[in-house]
Amino acid sequence: MINFAERLKTIRKENGMTQMQLSEKSGLSQSNINTWERGRSLPLPDGLIALADCFNCSIDYLLGRESEDGTIIINSSANTLNAEENSMIKKFRILNKRRKELAICYLNGLYDGQLKDNIGG
Repeated sequence: MINFAERLKTIRKENGMTQMQLSEKSGLSQSNINTWERGRSLPLPDGLIALADCFNCSIDYLLGRESEDGTIIINSSANTLNAEENSMIKKFRILNKRRKELAICYLNGLYDGQLKDNIGG
């Protein structure tokens, strides 16, 4: 899994930005960006949010927990998502708030129905 320092430096360069340009665009100090890219520390939550907003990506992506194709990377094998689950998450993320609420209600109904089926209800 790629670490934060590598990911930040890579995404900054892919966007054709210097550390100073990233500083100006994100409102973060150039010295902090340099420190993060060297792997000497990690940004606080506000810094992560500013970077994610600047690059139009998720904080999980910046932290190396999401690949470029949107696959969630979780270290525990028990929590690893398969391709179908990743696909569903990507689709869910682009829904508007109302459709997300409907999807959650629908899934909860399916889950509740499955529980009743399993206990003879």
